[in-house]
Amino acid sequence: MFLRGFRRRTGRPAVELAVLFRSIVDQSRTVHPVAADFLNHFMDGAGETRTLSQRWLRSFRAIRRAERKNHRRFERQLAREAHRLDDGASTWLNDHWDARINAFIGTELFYVSRMSLLRSQGSFVLTRTGREVTVSGTVRHHWVDPYDWDRGRWVYIPRHGFVPIAVGRDLVEADEARNYLMESRHVQTLEGTCRDGRWPRRGRATFVWALVRKNP
Repeated sequence: MFLRGFRRRTGRPAVELAVLFRSIVDQSRTVHPVAADFLNHFMDGAGETRTLSQRWLRSFRAIRRAERKNHRRFERQLAREAHRLDDGASTWLNDHWDARINAFIGTELFYVSRMSLLRSQGSFVLTRTGREVTVSGTVRHHWVDPYDWDRGRWVYIPRHGFVPIAVGRDLVEADEARNYLMESRHVQTLEGTCRDGRWPRRGRATFVWALVRKNP
C-alpha cells in the first residue's frame, strides 16, 4: 500500500505513520533486533548519538571490505616511503583514508545503515637497516553515518513491503521522531617489513594487521 511513496512527502497523518514504524519495531525484534532497536531510538531517542558494537559492525563483509581497502592504501604508501628511506634513517608517516560503504541488501546492516563512511587515521614509524625497512604503527578507524531517512525513495521491509523514505521525513517534521548520529570506533596495529630487491623482483613487503581488543 506504500508503493506510491516516491514523493518527498507521504501526505498521511503523522499518527498513522508513527503506528507503522512502531509496528515495524515490534515485528522486527526477533529477526533484526539491532535494526529494530535503532529504529526505536529514532522514535524515542531525542536525537542522542548511538554507538554500535565493534564486534557487530565488523561482522559484516561490507565493513571488512572497506577496512581492507584502507589497509591497502596505507600499505602502498608505506612501501613507497620505505623505498625512499636512506640506510640508518627513520621517518614518520601520518595520513588518513576514507572508504565509502554500501551495505548489502537483505543484511541487518542494510536496515541500520545503507550508506556510510569509514575513516582510517594512521600513524606509522619506518626504520631502515641495510636493505630492510621495519614498519610499525596504529590505525584508528571511525565509522560514522547519520540515521536520517533522507537518502533514496523507499526501502523493502519484510512483512511491510516497500516503505517510502518519506515516512521518516514526515515523522521528523511532525516532531514524532529525531534524526541522530551513529558511530563506532576500533583500533588496529600494523607490523611489517619492506625488503629491497633487484630486477626482475623490485622488492617484497609483508604486513600483519591485528585488532586491538577492548577490555570487557
